[in-house]
Amino acid sequence: MTQEPVGDIEVTDLAQMRAMVHPARWAVLMALYEGDPLTATQAAVLTGYTPSAMSYHLQQLAKMGLVERAAKSGDGRERPWRARGTGLRMSAQPDEFVGSVMMRYLMAALTKVVAAPPPADPAERPWPAAYAHTRMRLTRERAKELRGRVDEVVAEYDRAQDADAPEIDFFWVSGVRVEPDTAGDHGAADMRRTG
Repeated sequence: MTQEPVGDIEVTDLAQMRAMVHPARWAVLMALYEGDPLTATQAAVLTGYTPSAMSYHLQQLAKMGLVERAAKSGDGRERPWRARGTGLRMSAQPDEFVGSVMMRYLMAALTKVVAAPPPADPAERPWPAAYAHTRMRLTRERAKELRGRVDEVVAEYDRAQDADAPEIDFFWVSGVRVEPDTAGDHGAADMRRTG
């Protein structure tokens, strides 16, 4: 019996990110990381590609350590794929193309989460929603320290989940603010945060 996926998969190099930015691969990754296994045929229905094309794309994602084969289905005809973890964490430094595509995907995911209005009755809201946007001036070292501390807190809550509670989406984005007319920031980074 295969072990259940646990924890985030760390995306640590540009090759992994490049494998993810193909639109069909991204759509399948997001579906798999929602928790439901997919066969290549089901992935084809989701993306509009052929089952053989999706089989190839799933194999490429598996080579990058992002997905894996799930246990055989009851009929044994087509073995499904599943996510290797419960989430994805990006720490690789993307190039300009990959970075712009990944930011578009992130914004689409964030938009999906915040698009639905909360219930009118506050008592029906399962948890308090939150949004923050903070700008800071940090050296590279202090920015890495901040990310590490946020990761530690998220990991602590991830390990001690409340089994009967609703799922929440947590987004953490940080990056150097680049002004079109600014020549440089003299080693300091303005950090943006959403959560």
